[in-house]
Amino acid sequence: MVSRSYSIWGSVLSPFLLKVVALCRYAAVEVRTLPDDGTLFENVDAVLRVARIKKGKQPLTFPRMTEYDEFPLTPYLLGEKGENLFDSSAIAEWFDARFIAPGCKLIPEDPVLAFSARLIDEYFDEWGLYMVHHNRWVTAARGNDAGDRLAREYRSVIVPPLRSRFSRWFSERQTRRLPYLFSVADPERPMEGLADKRQPPAPDGFPATHELLETAFRRVLAALEGILVRSPFLLGDRMTLADASAYGQLAMNTQDLEADELIEELAPATHAWLGRIANGETPPAHASGSAELRMIPELDALHEEICRTFVPLMRQNEAAYMRNLAVGEKIFNEAAFDAGRALYKGTIDAHPFRAVAKTFQVKVWRRLLGEWEQLTPEQRGRVPAFARAIGNEPD
Repeated sequence: MVSRSYSIWGSVLSPFLLKVVALCRYAAVEVRTLPDDGTLFENVDAVLRVARIKKGKQPLTFPRMTEYDEFPLTPYLLGEKGENLFDSSAIAEWFDARFIAPGCKLIPEDPVLAFSARLIDEYFDEWGLYMVHHNRWVTAARGNDAGDRLAREYRSVIVPPLRSRFSRWFSERQTRRLPYLFSVADPERPMEGLADKRQPPAPDGFPATHELLETAFRRVLAALEGILVRSPFLLGDRMTLADASAYGQLAMNTQDLEADELIEELAPATHAWLGRIANGETPPAHASGSAELRMIPELDALHEEICRTFVPLMRQNEAAYMRNLAVGEKIFNEAAFDAGRALYKGTIDAHPFRAVAKTFQVKVWRRLLGEWEQLTPEQRGRVPAFARAIGNEPD
């Protein structure tokens, strides 16, 4: 029998760890977060275990690695019987296959609901990450204490004299990464009250994208609010993968004062929903057997927003990947960005941008299209925004 007691190696600063915690609660999986909840011995053991997984010296249980994947920094889900998992969406599949009964699955059995859950999940994991990272290190930059919080989580492995230095290093590092995560400042508009190393970067040749991200964030909050004022969850009366993904990204911003206040001001029902999930007040799978899932009309606004930003990004990223592959490029993702390679120019919602081709986004997009192709014309008609976005409207 598979163990139902796990540890997550990662930080609560990560939206993906927050997502996995929500998945664990729904699946009634007991979980501890390392390094925060661990002893020095447990944390060193977890560090070594993750290192062995990355080097191929300890097997990865799920998912299977492909040419498009790369191991993340965190989080990893580590079972006491040797299970080793990463990728938050894959962990949902793992739980569905082993712990969650039919009728309560994180990925709904209904094909259209399943596609909607996948679409919302991937939108928040990819485009949503850009918005919330921007909110933490730009919107909430002046009052942000994320570096200090991370140092406290790693207190068992970082000696006290080094914690303030670690905090500064982490904050400066995350600020430097803003352009890789799509947030590019206007060089003519520096932020007052921030040290030079905490100023949002404006690299030469990269159009400013702050307005694009901030406008998109307000729109998605409005779309979520329209759903959550009348429905307990995005797809009906119980949690799905879509909820866990939206929660993980947005709950990251509730840890930062300015970003949290923005969410509460613009979307109070959504803010309250995030609080209920964070406090463990939402029913787990075994208590959700009679809950109904449905495609309510208000979902259309969320699908429209996804197709306004995420879909064009995925299409342009795949095209850039294929162009670079055709000329022999072998380095992609953050390593390529840091080296100035595999870069491309694009446009989202009439805003120009410059980004690096990302292999994992190619995988995400191709999988979504594959699942879309499995739907009948009638089923596709229930997600009209996506059909229009890819030029595949039903007859």
